[in-house]
Amino acid sequence: MVRKYELMLVLSTEGDYESETKRQDIVKKLIGEATIDSLTLMGKKVLAYPIQKKSEGVYLLAQLTGEPMTVGSIQKKVTQLPEVLRYILIRKD
Repeated sequence: MVRKYELMLVLSTEGDYESETKRQDIVKKLIGEATIDSLTLMGKKVLAYPIQKKSEGVYLLAQLTGEPMTVGSIQKKVTQLPEVLRYILIRKD
């Protein structure tokens, strides 16, 4: 059963995210075998409140297709990536 998802990431401004391959690498580390349909860099924005003592973040939106994902497995992977400040994964069915 294939499902569609949206993954929004807030990344630290300390990295260089202008490269498409760098952005895809970050998303692929989180989603495993799912397919990336589109990847949109939304740019640097001021955060509503500080996260890890940072007041700005780079927003990245990914449209995904794949087998049902568990939020728990993505949560484990997110904690291992220091460049990810926040994320949200939404099922789009």
